[in-house]
Amino acid sequence: MGAIVAVSTNADEDARAVAESMLSTLKHRGSVVETRSIVGQEGESVKCALGCASHPNSSPKIASSPRLIVAVDGSFYEKPEFGEGEAILRQVERSSPSKAIKRAVNEIGGFVGLVARRKCLYAFRDVNGLKPLYYAHTRDLTGFASERKALWKIGLVDTQAFPPGYACTLTEKGFRKIQLAHFRHPTGKRMTLAQASANLSRLLTKAVKRITNETGKVAVAFSGGLDSALTAAIAKKVNVDVEAVSVGLPGSPELSTVNEFAQKMDLPITVETFSSDSVEEYVRRLLWLIEEPNLMKVSVAVPLHWAAMVAARRGCSVMLCGQGSDELFGGYYKYARTLDTKGRRALIAQLYRSVIESSQVNYERDDQATAPFGVELRTPFADPDVIRFSLTIPSEFKVKEHNDLTRKWVLRNTAKLFGLPDDIVSRRKKAIQHGTGVENAIRKLAKSHSLATDQYLSKMFEDVKRMESMP
Repeated sequence: MGAIVAVSTNADEDARAVAESMLSTLKHRGSVVETRSIVGQEGESVKCALGCASHPNSSPKIASSPRLIVAVDGSFYEKPEFGEGEAILRQVERSSPSKAIKRAVNEIGGFVGLVARRKCLYAFRDVNGLKPLYYAHTRDLTGFASERKALWKIGLVDTQAFPPGYACTLTEKGFRKIQLAHFRHPTGKRMTLAQASANLSRLLTKAVKRITNETGKVAVAFSGGLDSALTAAIAKKVNVDVEAVSVGLPGSPELSTVNEFAQKMDLPITVETFSSDSVEEYVRRLLWLIEEPNLMKVSVAVPLHWAAMVAARRGCSVMLCGQGSDELFGGYYKYARTLDTKGRRALIAQLYRSVIESSQVNYERDDQATAPFGVELRTPFADPDVIRFSLTIPSEFKVKEHNDLTRKWVLRNTAKLFGLPDDIVSRRKKAIQHGTGVENAIRKLAKSHSLATDQYLSKMFEDVKRMESMP
């Protein structure tokens, strides 16, 4: 968990100083800051510098040789040495940046990377987009950063999210992107519900083993719902030292059941209730962190931020969650509406779009919400093998016709294979922003300021977006 930045400039300025300026806005993602620059030949106008920020006691994320610099943020679950940059640096030195980056992008994990050599700058991102990366460029200046605020800092306002599964090359000839990994459109396969559930059980187990490899004690953001309970049950089955973490406001629906469900699962749990009076303070902070005044995103980010805070106090640097499940298996009620009004083809297309758009809708926000505590959020439902198989599962095993209020049938059937209690298996979806009471609290705050909720968030965002450090 940390931050990376890169800058390439044609202007008469010190690229390394620019990178240091960018990192000054990202110290909440790691207080140990390091920058390195490429020294070109005399008379060359293009200058490149890379930088990283990491939390104390974490592995270095930047590596260099006389000709190259590599910076990485995130994890390669089956090749953890990649996350230190050294392995990618060795691969680049043995072959070429393009070949080494292609191998890296097709590894399993959540990561972004930057490679600089004289006159060239490269960037790449995992196929899910689990780790954020943004970029912007003008005629004289190009920047990459883990958060947009680092680009705003150096005057790059028109920022874009770097697309998942892509790599890019920036040279004197221009900016070129190429797709190296993607998820194919759904292709329905013939299978029974039992076959689908058995295969899903096997793949989820494999995914949990991958994301908990060499992690030590692991937290699970636990709501008592299907996704988090199944994640915790699988982690427990594969002998992970796991502890449930539950957060919410006083009287929130989520906290009323978590102790009971954790006891049924024989799962150690830490529950923390946050004061309603503190919500406005956290809304300010999360608006600054996620850089977007969107009610749904802020309402989800606040409890994830709380959960990461508690997980860090409990000595966990990794927290598991159930993100990605609803998009794969039709968890939201909107999918039932689509099926009943537009038919199965429309539902299948909508589910696929939801999976592809998860980076911008969910994962970037989630990473930004949890990063300040040095806690990395990981989810078995974002495992590429789980996604590829789940896209082939017949949609009738996900959402049924005629106002399906339950949905996610194949996942519920899978949960039975792991012995989850019936009241968890059959529990209906309750979104985190509602279960923790956060969205309702934000609406009340807006009303107390005599503002519509969107106006309240936009006004507060304008107040905090130019702040140099986390509120």
